[in-house]
Amino acid sequence: MDGIVVIHVPGQVASPCLGGDGRTAIQPPWDDFLVGPENRLVPVAVEALLEARDHAPGPVLFYGPCGSGKTHLAAGLVAAYRARFRRRPAVYIPAVDFSRELADAIETQTTDDFRQRYRQASLLAIDDVDRLTGKEAAQRELASTLDAAAEAGGHVVLTSSVPPGQLAGFLPQLQTRLIEGLTVPLALPGPETRLAIVSRLADQRGLRLGEREAKALAMGLRASVRRLAGALATLQAGCPANGTLTLETIEEYLAGQRHPAQPSLRDIAATVARHFSVRLADLRSPSRRQAVVAARDVAMYLARTITGKSLKQIGSYFSGRDHTTVSHGCCKAERLLRTDGAVRQAVERLRAQLEPAWT
Repeated sequence: MDGIVVIHVPGQVASPCLGGDGRTAIQPPWDDFLVGPENRLVPVAVEALLEARDHAPGPVLFYGPCGSGKTHLAAGLVAAYRARFRRRPAVYIPAVDFSRELADAIETQTTDDFRQRYRQASLLAIDDVDRLTGKEAAQRELASTLDAAAEAGGHVVLTSSVPPGQLAGFLPQLQTRLIEGLTVPLALPGPETRLAIVSRLADQRGLRLGEREAKALAMGLRASVRRLAGALATLQAGCPANGTLTLETIEEYLAGQRHPAQPSLRDIAATVARHFSVRLADLRSPSRRQAVVAARDVAMYLARTITGKSLKQIGSYFSGRDHTTVSHGCCKAERLLRTDGAVRQAVERLRAQLEPAWT
């Protein structure tokens, strides 16, 4: 596979299936990130970061859809940097945790310690910065952190589902800093990359997968690494003890995926709860906290539009709310979709996670 570039940054492959506790199942770690022609700029950016030149030109922002490998790259770069430069501090943190830690530091009057940790890092990676929408204190702090890193010659890696110019609800000064940095698009793996990923995953699982069978699976699923991992996990569960996957088994599986099962109401609610950093129990509770109500409205809207279940069925899942309450919540979410870019961005992201990407 001549068009595939192997980048040595460790990461993990998450299965798209939620476990019984609503969390995403994690497969064994990978030592590499596979890059095909669709992501030709990625190796250049990674090489520049790991060379760790004294002068950093500005933040590097990787953006792309859910499943394109943003978290693998961000966390993997930090791990690779630490291995290469053992005396230089490198930090990885999801943006929601950055915001939460800042709020805790302000409350406990330990902002100096907070700033020392992130502003003095030789490499700082902040994942999913688009989730800082509406969090002005965290956005101001991030802008100042970028300035401090630029002055000290530190490197900053950011990830987002959209390019900086499309970040809704962001302070202009932060958007400007992001736009002035290096912006690298990330696409879902193309056919050649999917074939390499399928072969690598099969080897990792001890599956016997011939070239025809690997090609059938890779071409039949236009999907992310996570979904490919989930497909192989499902196929392995039903294959013989010798681990051989036949072409017939794969074709039967692919036929079933053309009409995939809808996510359950619980899957939808759990995914929305994680996105908005609230508890699943809160979504189903009588709580009227603004953050919970907003997340609940989005969850009910997605449940209605993705599953087509009745207002009564949705209300029953959300602790017996009547159909009028569900309808009102769906209407509120629908109005915000038309008027609020941040809500529209959140719903698009959630829908991409929840709706099957099989073709």
